[in-house]
Amino acid sequence: MADLYTIGLAKIEIGDIDPDGGMGTDLEQLGYTNQDSCSFTQEDPETTDFFAEELDDPVVSISRAGKTTFNFSVMNPDVTVLQKLLGGTITGTGDAAIWNAPSTIPVIEQSVKITPKQGLVFSVPRMSILAKINGQFSKTNIFVIDVVGTVLIPTDVSVSKISATKA
Repeated sequence: MADLYTIGLAKIEIGDIDPDGGMGTDLEQLGYTNQDSCSFTQEDPETTDFFAEELDDPVVSISRAGKTTFNFSVMNPDVTVLQKLLGGTITGTGDAAIWNAPSTIPVIEQSVKITPKQGLVFSVPRMSILAKINGQFSKTNIFVIDVVGTVLIPTDVSVSKISATKA
């Protein structure tokens, strides 16, 4: 068996979830990902044990998977990226376009595809996106949009919540 290592990041693409509830097909890259900001993690499973008064060991043990999250920071957002990740509206066009922040945090759900330099490509049909501005106006830092995505169960029950294929 050949060794397979998933290393680096080539691109992150997001787009609308397919109308049938599966993986979206019209995905786009938002911009560059700030170095060392990208992670894809799964929390530890949670186990609940049920004990009988008469016994020392559990009679039933039920486990539930931990939440899977995807974090990254976009380091070169434009007004379109601000709207896609933070909600709000855009008025005007071209260089005169203005992003207007929403008054409440919107519910943003998108399909997400993570493509490494080599290894496994991960596709998530339905991810909840929460983003925030993390502006550093200095000579040693850069303005970024921090994104936290939570993997959700697809509305198309025949589709897996995460799939992976060789790049």
